[in-house]
Amino acid sequence: MRPLLFTLATSILSASMVSFAAGTSVPRVQLSSRITRTNAQRSFATPRMHGLVPRPRRNFRSVLRPFSSIGAAPVDKNTIEVEVDSKGRERLALREEGWKRWNWNGHNINYIQSGEKGTPILLIHGFGAHAYHWRYQIPELSKNHRVYSICMLGYGWSDKSPCAPYSPEFWGTQVADFVKEVIGEKAVLVGNSIGAVTALAAASEYPEWVQGLVMLNAAGKFGDMDPDVTGEIKPNAEKEEREMEARMGPAGLMTMAIGEAFKDIVASAIFYSTRYRISDILKQVYLDRDQVDADLVKSITSPALDPKALGTFQSIYRAPGRGKQTVNQMMAKLPQDMKVLLLWGQQDPWMQPEKADQIIKVCDQAGLECEYVPLTSGHCPQDDTPTEVNENLNRWMQANFP
Repeated sequence: MRPLLFTLATSILSASMVSFAAGTSVPRVQLSSRITRTNAQRSFATPRMHGLVPRPRRNFRSVLRPFSSIGAAPVDKNTIEVEVDSKGRERLALREEGWKRWNWNGHNINYIQSGEKGTPILLIHGFGAHAYHWRYQIPELSKNHRVYSICMLGYGWSDKSPCAPYSPEFWGTQVADFVKEVIGEKAVLVGNSIGAVTALAAASEYPEWVQGLVMLNAAGKFGDMDPDVTGEIKPNAEKEEREMEARMGPAGLMTMAIGEAFKDIVASAIFYSTRYRISDILKQVYLDRDQVDADLVKSITSPALDPKALGTFQSIYRAPGRGKQTVNQMMAKLPQDMKVLLLWGQQDPWMQPEKADQIIKVCDQAGLECEYVPLTSGHCPQDDTPTEVNENLNRWMQANFP
């Protein structure tokens, strides 16, 4: 897992003190979540454009979308702003100040909410990303569902906490608490990359709050997932760590402490070394490189400007070592009535399709109903090939949660 995290770290989160990309912004219009939209027609209020003279960015066209009321009311955190890209696809517009706030254990957690009807869906981002990384899914899914997209602690517009014990299980608890306190009923969890394993951790430990699980190119501690893996839980990891410390003695523990300090040095080097290369690095894992636009780059670099960003990154860099269970172990704990969908970009240079094959084998052995859909996409299909992802999500939701 360490080489994978090193690659992920080098490729996404490790940017700091980057000047925001210059350029004109896309004209945006507020869209009230109260507006009812159907496939047959849409009933809109009179739109209001932001700014006196719309100046669309290259490859974008101006957007005329509904606004909940006519008048000069300030931006409401309960609304979303939608824009249309050069291919005619709706997507969430970047809001640099963030969206709604939820207090979790004293931390401000940012999240986006849209839609007032249907099965609730919670979208969970991957390593180095944020709630905005689901910019194409939020407007589409909220036509028929209550949609929430969260910035996990340490990421995006949420607080940075260098001392938090980051791990998939830790974030899984945050997800479960969000479902309980904000959504208020069982939800379908949809996660990408490490966010997929976070969703899995929540579903395996808190199944009473999860009614479906969707994983896109899951990245986590797979372990030795041989074809005959049983998913059997191994001895308690904390007990093993205590026994190892007892065997090592003071000198060994000092060596471990030096090792942890070295990890911080490595994390710091990663954090700063790629600050001018975010766009190029993202393009390595996107099949459609045009999707790596100024707003996406800005949304990833801006959280690194937080004074606590470096310390938080150092802690997150150590997160996989804190994980107590592998992916197959968590899959084996899911209740058999849990619906599972795997969407996997086949051109992912980090998590190759063989990982999806391994998860399917665990599903078969555990008796889980799991659908696997290969996608012509990279590591982040939801933003790389959003139309394909949205079609599969809508189809699967309609079939299982009409």
